Amino acid sequence: MKTEQQLPKNIRQIGSPVGHTKVYIEDYVITFLNALAMDRNTFVRGAILFGEKKNISNDTVIFVRGAIEGQNLELDLDEAVFDDAVWREIYQQKDRFFPDLEVIGWALSRMGFSVRLNDKIKKTHFENFPGEGKVLYMVDHLEQEDAFYVYRGQDLVRQNGYYIYYERNPMMQDYLVERNQKIREAQSYENMLEAKRDEKVIRQFREKISKTAKASNRRGMLRKVTSAAAAAMVLVVGGTMYYYAKNDTSVDLKDMVRGAVQTMGDGVKNQISKEEEDDEIPSTLETEEETEETTQDTEETSTQKETSTRKETSETAATTAASARNTNSSQTYTVRRGDTLVSISKRMYGTQKKVEQIKNANGIEDGDHIYPGQKLLIPNS
Repeated sequence: MKTEQQLPKNIRQIGSPVGHTKVYIEDYVITFLNALAMDRNTFVRGAILFGEKKNISNDTVIFVRGAIEGQNLELDLDEAVFDDAVWREIYQQKDRFFPDLEVIGWALSRMGFSVRLNDKIKKTHFENFPGEGKVLYMVDHLEQEDAFYVYRGQDLVRQNGYYIYYERNPMMQDYLVERNQKIREAQSYENMLEAKRDEKVIRQFREKISKTAKASNRRGMLRKVTSAAAAAMVLVVGGTMYYYAKNDTSVDLKDMVRGAVQTMGDGVKNQISKEEEDDEIPSTLETEEETEETTQDTEETSTQKETSTRKETSETAATTAASARNTNSSQTYTVRRGDTLVSISKRMYGTQKKVEQIKNANGIEDGDHIYPGQKLLIPNS
C-alpha cells in the first residue's frame, strides 16, 4: 500500500512490466523523444536523459523527468564523442533546466535499424553512462518499435515494458519553449537569407535585360546614322570619280566605284562589330565577388594585350623600315578612305595598269580588299 501511494497514479502502461525494476517516463519527455525519432532528415538522433532512481518497497523505480537533445549523437554513432567539451555543455543545460535531477541515461533513435543492441551501442553506454540503474531508451520510428534497457549486473537488460505518467513538468516545458524558439529563429534567419538571395538574382536579371535593351537601341541608331553617312559619302565619292573618269579615259569607273563602296562597307562593318563587343554583357548572373575578380582579370588581360600590340606594331614598323631601306626602288603609300587599287595605281604611276604589280608587292589576293590606314609598298617602275 505504501508503494502505491508513492508512485504516480495517472499512468499509462506500455508492454508488460515485470520484475523488481520499473521505469516511469514523464509524458512531455516521451513526446519529445518521439519527435526527435520522427526527424527523417537524419538516421541517428540522440538525447541525454535526466531523472532519479528510488527504492520503493522491494522495487527499484527509475523516473525519467527530463531530456535535452544530444548534438554529438547526430548523423552517425561512430562519430559520437563524449569529451570534456560535450559534458560541459550537458551539465550547463542540466543546471539551467533540471538542477535537482541527475544524468539517468540516454536515448538513441536509429531509423530502420530496429531496437536491438550491438557492441558499438554497449561500448558507448558502458564508457559514458556506467552504474546500476542507468537506462537506455531506443526507438526506431520506421519500424514503430521502442524499448528501455537498464544497466543491471554488468550488462544492459531489456525491460518488458514501462510506464508513461502525467504530471505538471515546468522544467521540461521551459526547455521545449526555448528550444522551439531557437528553431523558429534559425528558420527565420534561413528564410531571410533565402529572400535576399532571390532578391539579388532578380535585380541582376533586370539589370541584364536593361543593358541588353540599351545596347540594342544603340546598335540600331548607329546603323541608321552610319548608313546615312555612307550614302552621302557614296554620292560625293561617286561624283568625284565620275568627274575624273570623264576627263581621263584610262580610268575604269566601274572598278573605282566598286572599290570605294567595299572600303566604306568594311569600315561600317568594323564600327558596328566594335559597338556590339563594347555592349556585350555576361550571359550568367554574377555575384559581387565574381564581378570584382572578372574586372581585375579583364584589366590585366587588357594591359597584356596592349603591351603585346605595341610590341607587334613596333616590330612591324621596324621590319617595314628595314625593307624600305634595303629596297631603294620602292616607296610606301597610306590608303585613304575611298581609295582603290585602280585609283592608287593611277595616282602613283599615272596609269591603272600597275594594279597587279601593287598586289604582288603587298601579297594582296582578294581583289580590292584594302582599308583606310593600310600601308602599301609601291614599287618604282
